[in-house]
Amino acid sequence: MAGTGPQSKACYNCRRRRLRCDKSRPSCYKCSSNGEECLGYGLVLRWANAPATRGKLASRAHTQHHQGHHHHHGQQLLVRGSRGAGSDPDPDPDPDPDDRDPASALSPAASTSGTAAAFQHTCISRSSSSSSSSSSSPPHHVNICISPSLLDPFLNGASEQSRYYIYHFANTVCRDLVSIDQHDRNPFRSILPLISKFGYLQEIVIATSAMHLATLHRYMGRRPAGELVDALTAKSRAIRLLQAAISNATLTSQAVILATIVFFVNLDLIDSGKGGWKAHIEAAEMLISSLQKVDGHLLDPSVAPLADAIAADCVTYRILGSTISGVGFLTGSTMRHGIGIDVFTVLQRAEAYSYHCCPPLILQLILSTSRLCSPESSLDNNDRIAATASLLQQARTFNVREWVNNIRGLSSHDDLVAREHLASAFRAAACLYMLLVLPDGSSDTHDTSLLSPQTADELVLEVLGHLSRIPDDHVLLKGTSWPTFIAGAHTDDRVWRAWCLSRLREVWNKNPWICPWGYVHTAIQMLQDVWDAKATAAPDGGTKMNWLQELRTLRGNCLIV
Repeated sequence: MAGTGPQSKACYNCRRRRLRCDKSRPSCYKCSSNGEECLGYGLVLRWANAPATRGKLASRAHTQHHQGHHHHHGQQLLVRGSRGAGSDPDPDPDPDPDDRDPASALSPAASTSGTAAAFQHTCISRSSSSSSSSSSSPPHHVNICISPSLLDPFLNGASEQSRYYIYHFANTVCRDLVSIDQHDRNPFRSILPLISKFGYLQEIVIATSAMHLATLHRYMGRRPAGELVDALTAKSRAIRLLQAAISNATLTSQAVILATIVFFVNLDLIDSGKGGWKAHIEAAEMLISSLQKVDGHLLDPSVAPLADAIAADCVTYRILGSTISGVGFLTGSTMRHGIGIDVFTVLQRAEAYSYHCCPPLILQLILSTSRLCSPESSLDNNDRIAATASLLQQARTFNVREWVNNIRGLSSHDDLVAREHLASAFRAAACLYMLLVLPDGSSDTHDTSLLSPQTADELVLEVLGHLSRIPDDHVLLKGTSWPTFIAGAHTDDRVWRAWCLSRLREVWNKNPWICPWGYVHTAIQMLQDVWDAKATAAPDGGTKMNWLQELRTLRGNCLIV
């Protein structure tokens, strides 16, 4: 049978990107592990001579279309007419050269990604002739014009520039927001059908996409070509529209408002991670708590997966943000109103596509530690140490492999080995955080044997050991920033420090998974600041300072996730 033997050529994606292909069947493992759809080993087909959808020819095709008369230039389909009763098929004569589109058939070509520009309307010509003894079956020729253009309904009314940003959001930004992109199962793409109904959501999508492009150009050494201005303008419009919508929020619009608010945080993360993310998260917490009190069946099914993913990201941002900045969880107005969030449930619903791959239990233990050691806690140091030891024990006995193997909703091509190493790195980094967060001294001044059989330096090596098992071109590399930062800030080994810097730079610019989120660049700068502060505090290698406590006084509003 043809095609059963080993392939002599790489798959289409690997050939196009000039990568080494493992030639596995039915799909290339490299494509599957990177969350891409493998296009196979044969020819990739597309319609030839169709109206141009981008570039200089787009307007030319539109002009030709309107200048034509009975015969339309574009995509035509020539078919035979149906046989009438009692008629015999006549051999199809050669069609008139003027009526035949020389490239009306499918032709092999490289698949390209276009912009979100509208397709021009296409005429499909159907012609047929049949011979019959009866004059009641004359030949017929039918022209069917598909008009208006083949454009997604949610893009109707959007400008060409807006469609370009929405296209970039759908194809690039949404990929960054999940661990492995499963295309139609990416919950963030469910935003797209909603943008025509909620203007503030469309504006924040445009702002996020424009900021993403501006940061990408900055990484490439190019000056942003107006994207930064577009991002700030769209952000301003989103704030204005959101203020007007909050007073009349329905259940569905509350979920959309929640998504919009959390995307303000994403906008700050793409920029630098230094913005007003704290205020946005506190507002989002109010909505999450409100939505949790409502029966999930009452929420629009098209919005429910998005609400789960957005809520999980918000809670994750708050938990990991509190470790570096010291910002408490459920503080301020939310605490005064007695509002609480079922953290574990929120995180568990989204564990299949959360970009960081951190187990919900580990995040919950980090949160519990932050609350124990916060200034609002009424426990004395001995009680805090005892409570922290209990949390450490829960973290150390957590079975990461069992958790990974029982995640629901993962792709059949998911890289479970890499996911397990990343989750294990988070577990060890969480244990290191628990040792460091205790007040009035670092883990080096506490008797750590009361807390953990492992020292802080041993936990650093465990974190880095697991991270080193994740290839530097793997899609899950984007979720390694927080454990890399925690381990890199604590180690005094120059080799490991250089390795941590290198890995963070690879998160920023490693092909093919360029992830130009500005908070990664901020994390690199903060690592340098921590090392400089440690060298200043102990130039002769004497008593070590608690770098985490010092960092919280230096950079109170930075978010590293």
